[in-house]
Amino acid sequence: MITPIAKNYKGLISITGSTRSGKSNLAEFLITEQDPVTYIATSKPRPNDTGWQKRIELHRKRRPDCWTLIEHPKDICNTIDTIKGNQSILIDSLGGLVEQHLIKDDDQWNDFQIKFLNCLSEDNLCIVVVSEEVGWGIVPATPIGHLFRERHSALTSLISRQSKKRWLAVNGTAIDLDKIGQAIP
Repeated sequence: MITPIAKNYKGLISITGSTRSGKSNLAEFLITEQDPVTYIATSKPRPNDTGWQKRIELHRKRRPDCWTLIEHPKDICNTIDTIKGNQSILIDSLGGLVEQHLIKDDDQWNDFQIKFLNCLSEDNLCIVVVSEEVGWGIVPATPIGHLFRERHSALTSLISRQSKKRWLAVNGTAIDLDKIGQAIP
């Protein structure tokens, strides 16, 4: 049976899954005992995409009013650095963050990636990162789609390797990867 993480838990937790797998619900459930919580929403609103707006609204309705909300910060590492050690952070999701950095060249992206991984390694915070499994779907037909998938997948793997706890959400089912998985050498 899944239970929320302990109130005093410190460390990185990664949750991955496909679209509508339940990964955000799982992240919100796991962090329910934490107080205070800062929710970092990485995706920018898309006013012309009513389906996307409905999904954002569903997330908003599920979030407790007592959680602090930060929407699509320009510098997520600076944002994390300003959060006090007694707080917990839920970052939902990695896709929006990668999207913000697609215009960067490979060197700039690598610099950002290293900086981001370093800020996630804060052992005095509970940080939960939600990430889409983008490599299980269609092969992108455009160079920008391919770049997104490659950067996103690589960063997701690096975050998972750095995490103390790892979960996979599939069709509304949570799988504890630390209990059944083995790291690939």
